[in-house]
Amino acid sequence: MIQTINIENVALIDKATLYFENKLNVISGETGAGKSIMLDALSFVFGGRADRTLIRSGENKMKVEAIFNLTKSQKSFIKNETGIECEEEMFLSRELDVAGKNVCKINGELVPLATVKKICLMLVDIHGQSEHLALLNNDYQLQIVDLYSKTAEGVLTNLREKIDALKVVENEIKSLGGSESEKQNLIDLYTYQINEIENAKVGENEFENLTAEKKEMQQFEHINECLKSCYEATSKNNFGESAQNLIYSATKNLQQISELNPHYLELYNRLNSLSLELDDISNTVHDDLANNVFDEERFNFIDERLDYIKSLFRKYGGNFEKMNEYYGSTSKKLDNLINGAKRYGELNEQKEKLINEILKIQKTLTEIRKKSAAELSARIGDELKFLGMPNAKMSVEFSPISEQYSYSGADKIEFMFSANRGFELKPLNKVVSGGEMSRVMLAYKIVVGGVDNISTIVFDEIDTGLSGNIATTVAEYMAKLSQQKQIIAVSHLPQICAMADNNIKVEKFSDKVTTHTKAIKLEGDELTKEIARLMGAEANETGLKASLALKQKCNDFKTQIKK
Repeated sequence: MIQTINIENVALIDKATLYFENKLNVISGETGAGKSIMLDALSFVFGGRADRTLIRSGENKMKVEAIFNLTKSQKSFIKNETGIECEEEMFLSRELDVAGKNVCKINGELVPLATVKKICLMLVDIHGQSEHLALLNNDYQLQIVDLYSKTAEGVLTNLREKIDALKVVENEIKSLGGSESEKQNLIDLYTYQINEIENAKVGENEFENLTAEKKEMQQFEHINECLKSCYEATSKNNFGESAQNLIYSATKNLQQISELNPHYLELYNRLNSLSLELDDISNTVHDDLANNVFDEERFNFIDERLDYIKSLFRKYGGNFEKMNEYYGSTSKKLDNLINGAKRYGELNEQKEKLINEILKIQKTLTEIRKKSAAELSARIGDELKFLGMPNAKMSVEFSPISEQYSYSGADKIEFMFSANRGFELKPLNKVVSGGEMSRVMLAYKIVVGGVDNISTIVFDEIDTGLSGNIATTVAEYMAKLSQQKQIIAVSHLPQICAMADNNIKVEKFSDKVTTHTKAIKLEGDELTKEIARLMGAEANETGLKASLALKQKCNDFKTQIKK
């Protein structure tokens, strides 16, 4: 149920807090006072249409917060949908700025607007001219028919288990190649792929080594020039000031004084070693230069080999390691295909058995649903007669779904409705008016009682077009329903206002600067005056006496239904 709604900067409301009780809450007030704004705010926080024109003039954003008390099943549903753990309460907030940006949070964590809509659809029914209605949703209709039957859920559980088992079997059959033609196609494919990888004989580091070799060959001329320059700079055969000649000259100079001091001898030995090392380097460079010949045939081979290896890598994983993994797994699959004939036959027998069981369960489920749907629609039709719709009829139309094996069974259903004598039944969501829908929902909720998980119902002027005994009947129905669900209703009827457990009056007032809307909890004399106003009576002794009498009558009725 909803505990509290905090509203900021919505139309005429700068700040307002509404406190609700877990039974019948009625919002009343003069026409134009802002009752519809309260419902707009409720719809907004529950995922309804975001209208930037509702942002209070002069403000950058509007914000609505709602605090829910949750049942165990509702907490479980929210956790499954969002992963958010809720204790006894859930804090829901939604903001909208002038740029149209939405920010939705559950218990302080950001969530998508679609998630808010899905969750609130299972927590709250809002009945207005343009709001979403759970009862018009075919999936929800099917859920209610199943819940009303009290036996469908067990059948559904069995159905889901069989479908899961069928999927396991089908996946294993698929791994064995499926049908004989599919199996042979896979054998041919896997054989080709294995042979292709084997015949390629790609070495572990071959791709990297060939890539490096190709890169070096592409730099042949540059390498040749560098080797030539190096040789010319170091060779003692090169006349002029080559490194070898200069070091040789320096070695001779140090040799002349090496016997005079051990230090000079050490320098001579070191320089002599360097001369020998440089000579070896020069000879090596000379050999490299002589051997540095561009092999065009080798270059073309490397280029073609690299292209081929790249194509293999693209087909089988992207690199050598992934290709080898693919080779191993495909070899196992091929072995299973060739040697799995016995297992294939066993699995097909299991599949046929499971399909027969699923079809049998689906048939049983359809029979249960049709019986449940007939009872449910008949009872709703009976209740509608007492709600001022004596000629209303309801039925449930069944049709098969296109999906072969669905977790929800083989049925698609449509609630059919006619409000008037002589008119054929048509889909509820196509023919029902706003006022009729509120009464249909009221009758439906009375019938299903605590079957569904929705804990709060919001009615926007359910009393439109009602008066007299029918108005009293609707008020009594709402009191009965509020024993099972939290009801929030905007109403002009004195009977409904007097029947409320919690009365909220919406008032509009102006100060020197602007206009405001506020919500006031009515009790005592103020409540008596409001009931009298709705009765069209003056706030005098006679009018207040009539108001008190109506309130007492409603209190007596509520005491009676609690017994």
